[in-house]
Amino acid sequence: MTKNDLSTRRVILEAAVDCIEKFGIDRVTTRRIAQEAGTNLASINYHFRTKDQLVAEVLTMTIDHMLEDVFAEIEVQGIPFRQILENVLFYLIDGGLRFPGITTGHLYRAVVEKDYDSPGAVAIRKAFDRLAARATEELPEEEPDRVRFVLSHLLGSIMFTMLAPNFFKLKKLYQPLDSPRRRRLAEEYAGMFFTSLRSGQAALVSRTAA
Repeated sequence: MTKNDLSTRRVILEAAVDCIEKFGIDRVTTRRIAQEAGTNLASINYHFRTKDQLVAEVLTMTIDHMLEDVFAEIEVQGIPFRQILENVLFYLIDGGLRFPGITTGHLYRAVVEKDYDSPGAVAIRKAFDRLAARATEELPEEEPDRVRFVLSHLLGSIMFTMLAPNFFKLKKLYQPLDSPRRRRLAEEYAGMFFTSLRSGQAALVSRTAA
C-alpha cells in the first residue's frame, strides 16, 4: 500500500468518526462519509469494501486508542493512587461525553445484545482489570474482591453517564457540560471509591467485634 493509499485510508477513517458523531452509528452512510472525507464512494469501497467493515475498523481503532491511553494513566508512577484513579475516571467521562456516538458504538453490543465478548466489552474489562490490579497493589490493606466490587459499581455508573448523560434531568450546575465539571465529577467518584472502602472496613470490624 502506497503512502497516498495510507493517507486516504486515514482521512476516510477520521471522516467516519466525524460522521458517527454527527449522525449516529445507526444512521451513518458511506455517502455521508465520502462527502466528509472529500472523496468518492469508489475510494471507500476500494479501501474498506463495505460500510460494516469501515465502521468495524473505526471502532477497533478508537477502542485501541482508548485502551492505550487508559493503560498509560494507570501505569503512572510517583503519584498517589487517588490521583491515578481521578485521571482515569476523568479520561473516561470526558472522552465518553465528547464522543457519544463512538462510545455508544463500543457499548451497543454489550448493553443491547448482551454480547460481553464484543471488542468494546473486552477492552473495557481489560481496563477495569488493570485498574483493579493497580488499586490492589497500592492499597494492600484492602481485600481485593472488595476493591473490584466497589470499582465495578463506580465504572458502571460512569458508563451509564456516558450513554445517557441527561437521563436524570439535573440542573446545569450538576451536569458535566465542560472539562472542569467533568474533572470535579471524576474527583467525586474517586472520593466515593475510598469512602465505600472505608465503610466496608468499618462494617467488617463491627461484625468481627460482635
